[in-house]
Amino acid sequence: MPMYAIEIVLTRAVGAVELRAAQQRSRLAMASSDDGSRLVVLVSAKSEPRAVRRIWKRLGDTLPVDVLCGLFPGIDGSYLMSIPMEPDTEERLRNLAADAGQAPEEYLYAAIAHALARDRSSRRARLACALSWLFREFTPEEITAETEQRISRI
Repeated sequence: MPMYAIEIVLTRAVGAVELRAAQQRSRLAMASSDDGSRLVVLVSAKSEPRAVRRIWKRLGDTLPVDVLCGLFPGIDGSYLMSIPMEPDTEERLRNLAADAGQAPEEYLYAAIAHALARDRSSRRARLACALSWLFREFTPEEITAETEQRISRI
């Protein structure tokens, strides 16, 4: 059976004791990030969605899980994500998706894609604003010289 690497993004960092207890209870070997806010687990399953379901089933409420996400993209280039929802939230998502004539997964995918596009646009706008301010305050030569110094330190 294939192995799937799944990232577990936590709502808060966990310590070694809490992580060890979750590993013992779930019987899943997990590796933690330095800050303890993200974990990686390898799971044997027939498919990646089944691997994610297995993690949810085994972890239960042992860790403050925010999102499960596949570490590697699928054939279509997208990453599998599993987001836990309160029943009210899930019902609202189903209603919004039905109103849009979409499956809940399609609706959520489109909403996330739209939010990411909005964030990229917002970042570009903030950068343009910051650059405008810089060019009002400093000469292009001063900006270039400072940029060269900062890049050389990296």
